Amino acid sequence: MPVVQMDGATGLQRLSRGGRFAVPDAAAFTATWRHTTVDGVQLGEWSTSPISGAQPAAHDAPAVVLVRVASGSARYWSGGAVIDAPCGSIHLMSAAEGVRFSVPEPSRIVRVVVPAGLLPADVRHATSSAFGPMTPNRITVGLTALVDQVLDPEVGGATSAAAAAIRPLAVAAIEEAVPTTPEQDLRGRMVEHIEQRISDPDLGPRSIAAEFGVSLRWVHAVFDVDGASVARHIRHRRLDLVAEQLRERRRLPRIGALAETFGFASRDQLTRSFKARFGVTIAEYAVLAEDGRAPAPLDAADAGG
Repeated sequence: MPVVQMDGATGLQRLSRGGRFAVPDAAAFTATWRHTTVDGVQLGEWSTSPISGAQPAAHDAPAVVLVRVASGSARYWSGGAVIDAPCGSIHLMSAAEGVRFSVPEPSRIVRVVVPAGLLPADVRHATSSAFGPMTPNRITVGLTALVDQVLDPEVGGATSAAAAAIRPLAVAAIEEAVPTTPEQDLRGRMVEHIEQRISDPDLGPRSIAAEFGVSLRWVHAVFDVDGASVARHIRHRRLDLVAEQLRERRRLPRIGALAETFGFASRDQLTRSFKARFGVTIAEYAVLAEDGRAPAPLDAADAGG
């Protein structure tokens, strides 16, 4: 099981490659990162002396993160609010959102990272920007106990008996955290419908309303955003899928073929929308992706269609 030890100013500098951090005394700083992956779920245990900092969003790998404070304490900031994380608390966080945090005392923090692709569409949508404490229940208690066993260097590991139950329990714990309402259920089914029909150029708010037998106004209300947001959600999903294909393929596909595959009305519509969302052309994105420098979406962009 990989273990990374980071001590002193050199260790802090190494850690700072993944974010911005500050400590009371760089010479006295010490941290250990132990981690493994089980069935696609990433498990990690971070033991650290006092530290504060900020970690950026992970745009390239959408995921939901369960965090348990196993010892010590922490706090983090979300939407301008300060959230305390005492020993024993469990928190739900989206990897798509950056986080600012503080650990005021020596602490041990356990992370369970569940890729969005392992979650049902409605749960994935509901937790895409989630931040906050979770109420412990039998599922989360069982999950955290198994994680401790898997991360135990003496008896753990991805092939241990405890590891077999990690993935289903992690998915169940996140599903349990999502409130179930009729609107949430309908929204989840709409999101799943969008995923299945993403290549259909006629997909849009009106076709969704017709598919589910509801009014156009109700489609917008279920998404709980303004009238253009359903179309924007569809457009952004298409653009993100185009970007994903560019990252995975070494040769630049024909732009016309990309437009047809992902439901754009024309090549020009795709090229305009893509540059508005990512700030670069498709060809420029492909070059940057090959070097591992693909830009994240511009959150403020509303790519025109």
